[in-house]
Amino acid sequence: MTDENSRRRFLSQSALGAAAGLFAAPAGAIVTDPAPFTSSSTLALNVHNFGARADGSTDDTAAIQRALDVAGKAGGGIVELPTGHYAVKGTLQVPGGVLLQGSFRVPPCSRHDHSPHLHGTVLYAFAGRGKPEAPPFILLNGNMAAVQGVIITYPEWKRTDVPPVPYPPAIAALQNTENVSVLDCCLLNTYEAIHLQSSSRHLIRNVYAYPHYRGLYIDNCTDIGRVENCHFWPFGTTYYPDDPFSKWVNLNGVAFEFARTDWQYVFNTFCFGYGVGYKFSQSKAGACNGNFLGIGSDSCERDILVEQAQPYGLLITNGEFVGRWTSKHATCIEILEGAASKLSLTNCSFWGPIHRIVWQKSKQMQFTANVCHFVDWTDNAIQIDAGRAIIQGCTFMQDRKAITVGPNATSVLITTNQAPGGLKVDNQAGPRTQMGFNEQA
Repeated sequence: MTDENSRRRFLSQSALGAAAGLFAAPAGAIVTDPAPFTSSSTLALNVHNFGARADGSTDDTAAIQRALDVAGKAGGGIVELPTGHYAVKGTLQVPGGVLLQGSFRVPPCSRHDHSPHLHGTVLYAFAGRGKPEAPPFILLNGNMAAVQGVIITYPEWKRTDVPPVPYPPAIAALQNTENVSVLDCCLLNTYEAIHLQSSSRHLIRNVYAYPHYRGLYIDNCTDIGRVENCHFWPFGTTYYPDDPFSKWVNLNGVAFEFARTDWQYVFNTFCFGYGVGYKFSQSKAGACNGNFLGIGSDSCERDILVEQAQPYGLLITNGEFVGRWTSKHATCIEILEGAASKLSLTNCSFWGPIHRIVWQKSKQMQFTANVCHFVDWTDNAIQIDAGRAIIQGCTFMQDRKAITVGPNATSVLITTNQAPGGLKVDNQAGPRTQMGFNEQA
């Protein structure tokens, strides 16, 4: 860089810093009047200047909300939550164009080296205990509202509460908002972590959590939303398969649920220890279609449950799925009778304590498995009770019955698959099942 360029950059930065200083509140002062704040001054508002204590006991709800309101009235900005423990006994609303930002720029978790306590920006949530329909802890209340870099934890949660006491969602967008985001957050012991209703082009990225009832719910999203690098695992607690609390989540909890969402993109997500890992449901607004790349679930009673999907289908690539530990009835993929769509698997792998890997029940469904790897099962790797299916280029790693085609199947094509001892198929559909070029005994 030339001396002249360096000089210009220095002068520019100095001018910006001086301008921001004109409007910054003195350290320790409590701001109550938003009038002095302009759009240039709201690039960064520190909640301590609005009265937040961050001592873990003083209720900081009003102070944080004052800062959010000032930023919203100024047309947007960043409300900073410096490192500390914030007791928030009410709820918060993030206006459009405002980012509520804590200290993390990577997804935090519940443990830090050489310390038993949570570090960074930590929000203690209390409101709505026993009232799941109450307002969410944080409402993204406008276009481009966002939360980043915080840990949210529920101090009143108890492992001995089985079933867990319900709460409203930790973070939600509910009223036709667009481009909302949740980034670099850890949500500990939440009942429901994130709920998005009518929130087109949302971005959920780098969220670690252990929600008990449901992790992420998306409905009535009519333009492309994105979910990336989310990890739902027992942060903040310990998993034991036969412990009453763990077992409740492992039989009743849902990690990811997609109702009406158009062109949903999901990338590199994982969940552990749920009743259902990925649920595709039908709401009043409709169902889902989308692209799911690098998704995984471990120790789930149902890794994927398809109640319904849009006609354009669910496209799953590079997935890894494991049945629930200690279960004798786990099914990796179950397609219910009412589903009318297409489920396409490419380069997916299945192992662990699994009764059936794929169980298709719907007459109106098209299932495809292409170059997939089926390792463990006790009944069937694939059971097609009805509908259409294409199974090609797959590997089945047990010398036992791999595929059952029921008498109500419409059309099933089984080609170029390999299995030790030859591919074993129980075909009850007669000529409606066509097979060729599979490994023989």
